[in-house]
Amino acid sequence: MKIFILILVIHSIIFSNIYLLTFNFQEKESKSLFLINSSTFSLSNQFILKDIWNKTIGGDQIDVARSITRSKLGGYAITGWTNSSGKGNYDIYVLRISDNGTIIWNQTFGSTGEDQGYQIIESGPSNFAISSTFMNETALFPNSDFLVIKMLDNGTLMWNRTYSGPEQTSTSMVGDLGRSIVECSNGDLALAGVTVTNTGHSDVWLFRVSPLGIKKWERTYHNLDIDRCYTPHSLIECSNGDFAIACYTYNSTKSNDVWLIRTDQFGNPKWNKTFGSDGYERPEALIECQNGDFAIIGNTKGFGAGGQDAWLIRTDPFGNQLWNKTYGGIEEDKASQIVEMLDGGFTIVGTTHSFDIGQGDGWIIRTDSFGNVIWNLTIGTINGDGLNSLVSLGNGSYVLAGITHEFGEVLSDIWIIKIQVSEAESDSYANNLIKGYELLILIITPILLISIIYYRMTKKNKIIQ
Repeated sequence: MKIFILILVIHSIIFSNIYLLTFNFQEKESKSLFLINSSTFSLSNQFILKDIWNKTIGGDQIDVARSITRSKLGGYAITGWTNSSGKGNYDIYVLRISDNGTIIWNQTFGSTGEDQGYQIIESGPSNFAISSTFMNETALFPNSDFLVIKMLDNGTLMWNRTYSGPEQTSTSMVGDLGRSIVECSNGDLALAGVTVTNTGHSDVWLFRVSPLGIKKWERTYHNLDIDRCYTPHSLIECSNGDFAIACYTYNSTKSNDVWLIRTDQFGNPKWNKTFGSDGYERPEALIECQNGDFAIIGNTKGFGAGGQDAWLIRTDPFGNQLWNKTYGGIEEDKASQIVEMLDGGFTIVGTTHSFDIGQGDGWIIRTDSFGNVIWNLTIGTINGDGLNSLVSLGNGSYVLAGITHEFGEVLSDIWIIKIQVSEAESDSYANNLIKGYELLILIITPILLISIIYYRMTKKNKIIQ
């Protein structure tokens, strides 16, 4: 039997009371569950992690989960890539699971080249849409295109289309990259990624298609020599129909900076802002907050605790920075996605090497609305793991997707886990509380003492008389 170790860290790493999860290696999914010990966050609060279920899915090669979304019909859909199955090299992988993590169906899409799925969203009446990069091997010089896949909830393919940037030709030697996708309020799809120009530089690329995939318009955005929307979850439709894109920009004299662009509903730019230092900063995901502000989660090597740290930036609706926070230790730490919670705070997932027990572990951070840490935890094995995406279910419940090397395997498997993080009275706090019966004794005792003294004094006075 193989051993899977889960470690909870809240502000400090605690190695006592490590519990084990046993897996059936052939099915690569957990068969039994053990509770995980928690540590005290403050004198008055304790956060307890409960592992509801976890699944490991994959073959004998590389398998990666890059994005997860929840279905209105129940369960979840995941996309990423695999070379354990498919036509060869990497293929786009789409996985549908039930509420308890059981596989419903899975599909691969691709050619013999390198094809990768980056983001999956629910689109239309419980269908799914996927943004991906597809290697076009029929071109004179094989290069990549932006591939969009639309699927029914049962896994049936509705349509798929490839798109090339405005300066791409039949003789282009370098292709385009598909990364982010969002469904618009009218059912259209908006897509963001990278396109290569005739000069050999790269631009941020935004385009909009109908529900059937017919391109309506496209725009490119240029700042320095290299400008890219390079990650999933980096494009949003704003509450008023505008679009916002989290990108990075750099050239030979200026290192990577975060670049935030806001456009109107037709992709015409309204404003753009850059954030960074003399070091290396890149965004990973973007959200619009409940009040219209933006929150960008990224990573920085320019400042923080050392190595690479997660970096959270909050701006007003016009891109003016309100505050920023870094999270991490002296080693390499990386954030991947962010969601806003009902209380206005944020939950962030990623990978940490500063707080791991081996080759990196999954990392979850919960903050208040100002980015102050409420709790953070790491979860994984001694062999290396990471989290790329999450769904918040409310009440402290999350479904997380990423990769694991749970059995010491060199090549990764897809890892999906459901957890519950709850707050309870800590022992130190509970022991300092006055219990109900203790309070009653404290109240009654002085009254009894006074009554006894009064009685004795009264009795003594009667004897003297």
